[in-house]
Formats: sequence, C-alpha cells, structure tokens
Amino acid sequence: MCRALIVIWLYVLGVAPVLAGAWLRDKGSGFASATSTLRNSNGVWSTEVGYYADFGLTARLSFGVDLNDNDNLSGHALVFARVPLSRLTRQYHLAAELALGGAHYRNAWQPMRKLTLSYGRTFESNRGYGWVAVDGIYETRGTHSEPILKLDATIGLSDPDHLRPLLQLETAKISGQPLFYAITPALQIPLTQKSILLIGVEHRVSNHRSLGFKLGVWHRF
Repeated sequence: MCRALIVIWLYVLGVAPVLAGAWLRDKGSGFASATSTLRNSNGVWSTEVGYYADFGLTARLSFGVDLNDNDNLSGHALVFARVPLSRLTRQYHLAAELALGGAHYRNAWQPMRKLTLSYGRTFESNRGYGWVAVDGIYETRGTHSEPILKLDATIGLSDPDHLRPLLQLETAKISGQPLFYAITPALQIPLTQKSILLIGVEHRVSNHRSLGFKLGVWHRF
C-alpha cells in the first residue's frame, strides 16, 4: 500500500496552479487553468494533464475544482473551499483550504483529503511588481496512516511592462521515505488582458530524475 501511495504521489507532483493559495477571488469572479506536461523518465514518455478552477462565492469564500490525470495510470478529482485567516496588510495574506475527493491508481479509486495553509505577499522591485506564495499541505489518501507532507513555494513577476518569469519549488515527504522535490522555471506570456500562456521546464527528483515540458493557459473571468 505504501509503495502504491508513493507512486500515485509521484505522478501528481507539480500540477498545482501557482495562482491558488492565500489570495481569494473577488465575489463573482473566477480563475481557470488547463495544463499539459510532456515528461521523459529514463527514455519513457508520458503525458500529464490538469484542470483547475475557482470562483468567489462571497468576499470570504472561494470554491473550486482540481482535476488531474497521467495517461490514465493515476490521477485525482477534488472539490475545495478556501477561506481567509487574516489579511495582515494590503500586501500580506493568510488563508486555509480544505479539499475532498478521490484519487486513483490504475482506476482503483480511494478517498483523498487535503488541508492547505497558504501565505502570500506582493512586492515591488526594479523589475516590476511581483508576488510570493508559500503553501504547507497535509494530505491523506485512502485508509493509509502515513500522511504526505508538502511544502511549495512560488515567486513570479506580474508587471505588464516587463518579462514575466516564474519559479516554483515543490517538495513532499512521507515518513521513512526520502524527500522528493521538483523545480520549475517558467515564463508567463500575456495572450489577452485576462489570459496568460505559461511555458516551463520541470526537473523532478524522486526515485529517479525526470524532465517535463509544461504548457498551460490561465484565464480570469
């Protein structure tokens, strides 16, 4: 069971949208992203696809869905709710998110639960405006007693007058197992006023190393 759980986690690492977290959507507004990653692991190619969307139901409650699949081998389907814990200043935010749903490995589904504590802040630099997000995640699947602990961090620029680079670091730990991590440098390319094309390369280190080429579209509505 532990081996299967690790395999499932390895396939879903790195698909979380980087604009989730501490920032809630304004009431009546939303965000959606679709992402595809072509991955090479020891000469074997696979494709990961993900869809994420959230919507501001009220000024203090966002609701959404998080879907992921890897060549029909593994994946998950979650619904979640996010609430603010505190707004320390205009630049600093804290929020909590609870996600419930299911995860599968070779179409064998089991319950999945995830609790996330998120911190975010905006900043201004000589390269324009930007943001930093840090997410601490406690995740369980099925009846397995060992949780998956994750710590993710993202930094990006959002100034329309400058190039918009982005860097994401994702880590995860299961008791008795080594630390797994993924590093993804990416570039945000504006398509329209509300849409962005994301192009990135993900270097993942788990039981072995793999390289993924990521392409995604973000859209605010």
